[in-house]
Parts: sequence; structure tokens; C-alpha cells
Amino acid sequence: MSVAVIYLVRGADGWWRSAADTFLASYRSHDSGAAHLPFVILKGFPDAASLAQARALFAEQAFEIIHLPDDGFDIGAYAAAARLVKEDHLCFFNTHSEILGHRWLAKFMVHLSAADVGLVGATGSYESLRPLSRHFLKFPNVHVRSNAFAIERMTFCSIVEGVDISSKRDAYRFESGRRSLTRLVLKRGKRVVLVGRNGRAFPPEWWPFSGTFRQGLQENLLVADNMTRAYESSTWLEKEFLVQQTWGRFVREENYSSDLGELEKALQIPTSASLVGQGAAE
Repeated sequence: MSVAVIYLVRGADGWWRSAADTFLASYRSHDSGAAHLPFVILKGFPDAASLAQARALFAEQAFEIIHLPDDGFDIGAYAAAARLVKEDHLCFFNTHSEILGHRWLAKFMVHLSAADVGLVGATGSYESLRPLSRHFLKFPNVHVRSNAFAIERMTFCSIVEGVDISSKRDAYRFESGRRSLTRLVLKRGKRVVLVGRNGRAFPPEWWPFSGTFRQGLQENLLVADNMTRAYESSTWLEKEFLVQQTWGRFVREENYSSDLGELEKALQIPTSASLVGQGAAE
């Protein structure tokens, strides 16, 4: 099983160097646990000097460099990179990503290698952007967040073929719209799971109790980003709002059993707790 790990850096963002340093420090300090080829997408650098700085920074860590134009947002860049690399599986990280646990790639890949799993993520949400557009499903809108995820390359290339990401709303639709990456994987008869720092995989019905995104201390989070850090630094009242926005009534165990049917209907697949408790070795 060959794997490409692909990290994205957008030079037009003035803070790109700080974000890149954070990612690289986490990449160096946490054993991946699995063989892979590291790539970095460089896009949107304002001048030759800053581009040369970025090239040198990642070349020092043996990352192969992919140069792309500054369009298509993150998803468009992922799609272009997927068509350029040759590995069988892809693990994507956005600019804000920070790895938090050892054997992070092994934990992704042990679950992605299951015949019935088509998408593995570090964080997910039930949040709905329905007030913005009818292209978004009502709550609970189950989706894997695109800050860190792994998928089979040919599946991803097939899903993104012909997808136009020309606006931020297009990017949001691809992440959590009616034809999101998550829903298109489910439509193919595959399951989607989140993987925590403990190596366990969580099917969507168990995401509110996974200890990952916007839950408690996020103690089981495998890959952090700007949104998980914002939650961490929020006040208690702000945290309560974010939890409700993300998980709603499902985060309360007393509501879980009675509302499970609604979640099953939203997923349009049978619920299963079979993956809970299965994990990659630490």
C-alpha cells in the first residue's frame, strides 16, 4: 500500500511561515508509523524570495514540491495534486494542521484498509450551513472536515472530476453540502469514520462521544487546526455555543437513543457500533 502525505501551504497568507513551522515541527516529532512519500503544495506566493524560502524549508525535510496556481481553494489544490501523484492512497493536511499523536498515519491507514471504509478523517461535524443555502442539508448534517483526511486516490480523483471550486461557498459545499465528499463516499456503499489519538475508529453515530472536535478537552484529537485551537481558547459560554452548533442534542447521552433514528435517516445507511473499540496500536 503506497501512501502520499500532502500538506498545503498558501503563500498569500501572511502567516504561512508560522503555520508551516508548526506543521513541520509536529511532523518531525511524531512517528508516522507507516511508510509514505511526503509532498507539499506551494501556491499563491507573492514573490520569488518567499517562494524560495518555502522551497528550501520543505526540501530540508525531503518533501517533494508541487507548484500550483492560486485558485480552487484547498479542495481544488487537493484535486490537482491527486492527479499528479502516483501513490494508491492520499492523506491530506491543510495549512493549519498540527499532528498531535504518534503513529498518526498508521492509525489512519489501518482503518482505511478495511474493505468497507472509504474515508477516514481526524475531525467531523453534524453542523449545517442550511441558512446560507438550500445546497446544505438540515441538521444533523454528517460530514468529515477537510483539514485532515485520508482516502484512496482513484476514489478521490473520481469524486472531484468536474467539480468546480471557484468560490468559498463551493468549497463549503464540497465539505458539507448535499454532494459533499462524505456523502459521495457513502453513496458508493463505503463507510466514513473518524480516528482519534487513541487509534480507535468512530462511525458517525459515535462522533459526539469521540473526544475529538469541540468536545470537552478534545483529549482524543489526532490532528489540530485553527478551529480546534479556537475552541480550546474559548470561554466556557463560547464552548457551550460551539458544542451545540456542532452536535446539538446528540451530545447529550439521554437524547442519543431516542434520536438515533433521525441520525440514521440523515446518513441514509444502517447505523453500526461495530467499529467502536477497534484501534491501531499506540
